[in-house]
Amino acid sequence: MKHFILGVGLVALAGCAAKPEVRDEPKEAFTCRGRPPPPRTSITQADAPVGRLELRRLPSESEPGVAPSSGEAEPVVTSEPSAGARLPTARFLLVAEAIPLGSLGAGLASELGLSVVVAAPLVELRVSLALPDTDVSRLLGLLRAHYGVGSTFTQGVLSLEEREELLQRLLLVEPAPLVTQLVPVGGLPAEQVAGAWCEQSASSRGIASVIGEDLLVKDSEPRIRMLRHMIDALRVRKPMEPPTVPAVELEPDLEGD
Repeated sequence: MKHFILGVGLVALAGCAAKPEVRDEPKEAFTCRGRPPPPRTSITQADAPVGRLELRRLPSESEPGVAPSSGEAEPVVTSEPSAGARLPTARFLLVAEAIPLGSLGAGLASELGLSVVVAAPLVELRVSLALPDTDVSRLLGLLRAHYGVGSTFTQGVLSLEEREELLQRLLLVEPAPLVTQLVPVGGLPAEQVAGAWCEQSASSRGIASVIGEDLLVKDSEPRIRMLRHMIDALRVRKPMEPPTVPAVELEPDLEGD
C-alpha cells in the first residue's frame, strides 16, 4: 500500500514538473495617428466607364438681331486667385458622364477657342456634370467646389491643377514643421487622451504613442499645444461628488418588540 501511494505521489510531482510555464506576452504600445484629409472626389479612374461628353456653344442674345461689332465676347472677371485675369462669357451646354478632366479641357479648347492646360495628376480625374446653360466661370466654380480643381487664367491660357497645391504656390504657404515632444498626462488614462487628441485635434501628419504614463507625440507646435491645454483642462476638473441623501427617521419596529 505504501509503495502504491509513493508511486502516485511521484507521478503527480512529475506532472507538475512537466507543466509548461505560462508567461504574459508583452503588451504592444498604443499608437494613434491624426485623421487623413477627406478625398477630393469619390469618382476615380477605375470607378466607372467613360460616358457621354456633350459640349455645345449656345447662341448669344445678340445673334437673332444685329451681330456684335467685335467678334470677341465681352469678358468678365473670374473669381479665381488670378483676380486680374478675365474669362469669356460665352454660354454653352455641357453634359459630362464620368469624363476625364483632360478630355473636358480638350472639349473646351475646341468648342470655345480657349487654350487649356491640365496638370498631369488631374488628367484622368473623372467629372460628371449636367449643365444645360452655363459659362466658363460657373463651370470652374463647380470644379473647384466638388472636385478640388483650382484654376488660373493668364494671358489667354486656362490652367487647371489641384486647388491645395495652387493655393500653396500662389500664397507661398508651407506646412508647419513637425516636432517631437514627451507630454505627461498626470494620472489621466493615457490611451483615452491620445485617442481623443488624434481624433479631434491632431493634423493628418500627427502621431501619438503611449509610453508608460506619458505620451510621445509628433506634430506641429500649435497641435501639441492643444494637447497640453486639453490635459490641463481635464486635470483641473473636480470629481463629481455623490448626491447627498437626506436622513429619514424610521419608526421603531413594533412587531419585533
